[in-house]
Amino acid sequence: MVDQPDTVAAVRAVDALLAHGIAARAIDHALKGGVIDRLGERRLLEEAELAAELGSAPERIALLVSLLVSADVLCRKAGGLALSESFRRILPFRDLLEAKLGFLALASADLDEYFAAFIDAPDRFIAQSRTFELFRYDRCFELTPENLAATRRWVSYTSCLTRYEAGPCWDRIDLDGARRLLDLGGNSGEFAARACAKAPQLTATVADLPVVCAIGREMLAGRPELPRVSYLPLDMRFDALPAGHDLISFKSVLHDWPADEAFKLMARACAALPAGGQLLIYERARIPIEDMAMSYAAAANLVFAPFFRDAGFYIEALGALGLREITAETVEIETPFHLITARKPGGPA
Repeated sequence: MVDQPDTVAAVRAVDALLAHGIAARAIDHALKGGVIDRLGERRLLEEAELAAELGSAPERIALLVSLLVSADVLCRKAGGLALSESFRRILPFRDLLEAKLGFLALASADLDEYFAAFIDAPDRFIAQSRTFELFRYDRCFELTPENLAATRRWVSYTSCLTRYEAGPCWDRIDLDGARRLLDLGGNSGEFAARACAKAPQLTATVADLPVVCAIGREMLAGRPELPRVSYLPLDMRFDALPAGHDLISFKSVLHDWPADEAFKLMARACAALPAGGQLLIYERARIPIEDMAMSYAAAANLVFAPFFRDAGFYIEALGALGLREITAETVEIETPFHLITARKPGGPA
């Protein structure tokens, strides 16, 4: 991904492009089939040339091209087809576009097939859906080729989202006084690496399940932040959390757990936090469904809508755990995020 000054705008632009299911499927087909790459290399290409290069029947390419023109991905010019200017502006975010297309294929199919269960029987929807089959944490303990392959699918997706979601969080947090970050359920380490990139004095520990940590080391290879990011394989529900980190974060983790389990995780984090240390929670808020256009792109978050909570749940929990200086704000990306911080009493005067 090419870093951009406004990743929020990138997320919204990608979602706008994927507003309609047929258009999204045409874009996915064009990306996988080489249409986008060929037109990206050469600004103009005749339809017949494109069909010949791809080894496709001209009438099939004509249908795909028409769909892509309708979606404002391609445009017709004197001399041939070209990528539209609006699509060229989205191409730097191709990683996000492809990640969303892949996940939307699962989520939208589940909503189509099991919508009644989604509304009436969430447990049955979770059991039936391919979306939740993807997130199999029981496959994340033993390092086997099969577990690595299965886990890499969802870690790649969530890490891609974090590339775009992390900046709006860390831009709002004063990291000048922080020295050691513990990111619980830290996934590939992308969130921690973005913090280290912003704060050169910071080192980070990413605590997650063993298979996730192994994949994270691979994904962060070659990044300048890697020497300051270490991985700690553990089950944060039961294993001892390391001491000595003055900033502990949960990014898109707590919604995975029922309220009592989420509270226990926050309690464990508070116990590991030194006096004066800060806890950070960065979580999707409840989706304002009545105010949203129910586009094809919305399916990616809609399948998780029952699990997103109001800020009051986290604020009340942190207060009950004895933390102080609790602040909460909303970060608007394609859906709202809670950004909540709290401090453990004590520490240097």
